[in-house]
Amino acid sequence: MRGKIAAHRAVMITALVSSSLFLTSYLYYHYHVGSVHFQGQGWSRPVYFSILISHTILAIVIVPMVIITLTRALRGNFARHRGIARWTFPLWLYVSVTGVIVYFMLYHWFVSS
Repeated sequence: MRGKIAAHRAVMITALVSSSLFLTSYLYYHYHVGSVHFQGQGWSRPVYFSILISHTILAIVIVPMVIITLTRALRGNFARHRGIARWTFPLWLYVSVTGVIVYFMLYHWFVSS
């Protein structure tokens, strides 16, 4: 963010807190409700499960990446922070977007062939 360190820090902390609150509420909800099965048929099933599998795997991978990225920034190791942040940000964005797509397909889009 070249020269806008305070603004970058504020935005990233806000993103981290928002994501953490979402993850907590997501886990709480599914602990109490259980899993919801996809009802779509035909071509939507392989599309849904492809997105879900990539989302789930990367959602697991992103947690330690975020922790490492944050730790490097807080310790002032900005060269190494930038190195991993180049991977962390797009993966985090992918997980966020595919999470919305999975939600939409699971609860609002039942295609029958």
